[in-house]
Amino acid sequence: MTNRRTLLRSAVALAAAPAIPLARPAAAAEPADPGVTVDPFGVPLRDVLLIGGTVAPGPDGTPVLWSAVSGEPARLAAIDPATGRTVSDQPLTGAPGSYAVAAAPDGTVYVGAYTTGDLYRRRPGPDSPVENLGRPLPSETYIWRIAVDDGVVYGGTFPGGRVFAYDPATGTTRDYGQVLPGVQYVRSLAVTTDTIYAGTQPDAHLFAIDKVTGERRELPLPEGLGDGAGRTVYDLNVHDGRVYARYGSATTGRLGVYDIAGRRWTDLIDDVAGLDVSAPGPGGLVYLTRAGRLTGYHPGRRTFTDTPLVFPGRVVNNRGIGWVTLADRDWPGRTLVGLLWRGDLFRWNPVTGRGDVVPTDVPGEPIPIASLHVGASGAVWVGGYLNGGLARVDADTGQSTFQRFAQVEGILETGGQVWLGAYPDSRLYRYDPAKPWSSPEYSPGVPGSADNPLKLVDLKAADQVRARALTDAGDMVAYGTMPNTTLGGALVVVDKVTGASRVHRPVVTDQSIVSLTHLNGLIVGGTSVAGGYSVPPPTQSEARIFGWDVASDGKVFEFVPVPGATAVPALAADRTGLLWGLAGGQLFAVDLAARAVVRRVQLAPGVADSRGRLGYDAPRHLLYALVGGHLLVRVDPDTGASRILLDQPAEFLAVHPDGRLFVGAEEHLLRVTVR
Repeated sequence: MTNRRTLLRSAVALAAAPAIPLARPAAAAEPADPGVTVDPFGVPLRDVLLIGGTVAPGPDGTPVLWSAVSGEPARLAAIDPATGRTVSDQPLTGAPGSYAVAAAPDGTVYVGAYTTGDLYRRRPGPDSPVENLGRPLPSETYIWRIAVDDGVVYGGTFPGGRVFAYDPATGTTRDYGQVLPGVQYVRSLAVTTDTIYAGTQPDAHLFAIDKVTGERRELPLPEGLGDGAGRTVYDLNVHDGRVYARYGSATTGRLGVYDIAGRRWTDLIDDVAGLDVSAPGPGGLVYLTRAGRLTGYHPGRRTFTDTPLVFPGRVVNNRGIGWVTLADRDWPGRTLVGLLWRGDLFRWNPVTGRGDVVPTDVPGEPIPIASLHVGASGAVWVGGYLNGGLARVDADTGQSTFQRFAQVEGILETGGQVWLGAYPDSRLYRYDPAKPWSSPEYSPGVPGSADNPLKLVDLKAADQVRARALTDAGDMVAYGTMPNTTLGGALVVVDKVTGASRVHRPVVTDQSIVSLTHLNGLIVGGTSVAGGYSVPPPTQSEARIFGWDVASDGKVFEFVPVPGATAVPALAADRTGLLWGLAGGQLFAVDLAARAVVRRVQLAPGVADSRGRLGYDAPRHLLYALVGGHLLVRVDPDTGASRILLDQPAEFLAVHPDGRLFVGAEEHLLRVTVR
């Protein structure tokens, strides 16, 4: 305690606490320290993710299911609907995946990539290469949906919320502009001969754009939908004079049916999953996924016809749904086929009433890491990004056990239970690893299995989206959230035994809660000025830390620990009672009784970087910090002496009880041992 009292006596005003520069070699090796051993632990998370797809002629002219398989890089695969086997598989070099796959009648396939904003093309023929046509709009990094009409490719984008038309005959692009001032996402798109239909996220707006003049007309929302605030026009299809617009999320929503000639909505269908509505088949029925079942719908009579195909789980989205003729007497006439996101093929024949779900041979791809945690048991827990999933990794062997689940952004093991913060909707789950896994939303167990993980909190109604920060608070677990379309996260306090929760919002004005720890009866949180999706610009300029008293269930303080920093992404408490945090590349220590920063160590230059992870090794009283997305540093909490251990790209850090470190870098897990 001597060092702590000395630090407290020398504490000065918050902004004036001295910063100790970190000595860094001119050219750091990997590892930077010869006393460090790095053991690659491989890829703990793998799964199939097929988001973008369409039914079109394949390499030999026979109809196939084209799909973009997410990965590094993504791949364009052609799957035989008769067998589920892949007949063509080509890399989409540079792209991680796609929501946007469409084809021209001649079999030319186009793919619009997310993250890069590039447009790809594969011409007809068995040996045709995949060409990267570049960005149709240089300012845009996501192409969310595309459609092809008369040889022209139309698309909707992010972050400019724009619509474009690319003419492959001339190589020119027409920019129809931002559909609505301030809107960043054109999330859905469909075309007719003369009109482009474009849907936004958020709020929900649906526009009809004249192809020739570019004139935009906004369609009214379906009656009964509300004002569209916080909603998304997630999917659009156009068939036989009707627009099918699904208002909701990636998982479910309400499907509006719009009569183009009559300029009116004729129906609003509940509990519809994405991503596509089929073209009309026999009897004029279109097919969609309703209440987890493939269902026929007659738009004129507004009647439904159930099929026997039921898709269990939360994410039951179809992609590339269309009609094919199979050379098989058991499947006469036209058969409806489609892919599910996780790599299964479904088929439905309206003549025989036969339907089935068939696994394809599409292999699982590495999943980028979204969260990393080591608990008291010594198990290494890893959560997956986008594809989602949870892996338990043996710290000695690297052997991984994978479970299909949500995108996991926060993990906490305490008292033999594992708490999981899931995206979207800032959901919180409690998982008992001693019992069989059974997730009714993502990977159901045998019929009658108890839910494990069990969902305890869902903050969709509170417009929250991410749950990255979790901490053990005695009899409680606390977690902090980021909002979806607004500003201001929530602090949620959950009883470990009963699961009862209390949701507090706002806690810090217009700021998200991105880090948490617990110390002496206080939940201490770090904030970010940023929000989630298409949120208003930040109203605050500096991130804060706050204290929340568990007993009185109220906030007792907040202040800015690092002037100019926009996020406090990591917090940790040491065994002497000091609170440590990271902000803007700076490690700082706070005496909570004095509400003062008593030590600063500058680990990386500048204050703009919002990244950072902290780990504390209590038995050896050592701090570990990951800053700037690449520097792993060990710090002596008593003296401030620092040692660079590793200099390579990395985003996640966890400390094992025996002192070994685990680092997440993209989809790879590394074990770091320091001598």
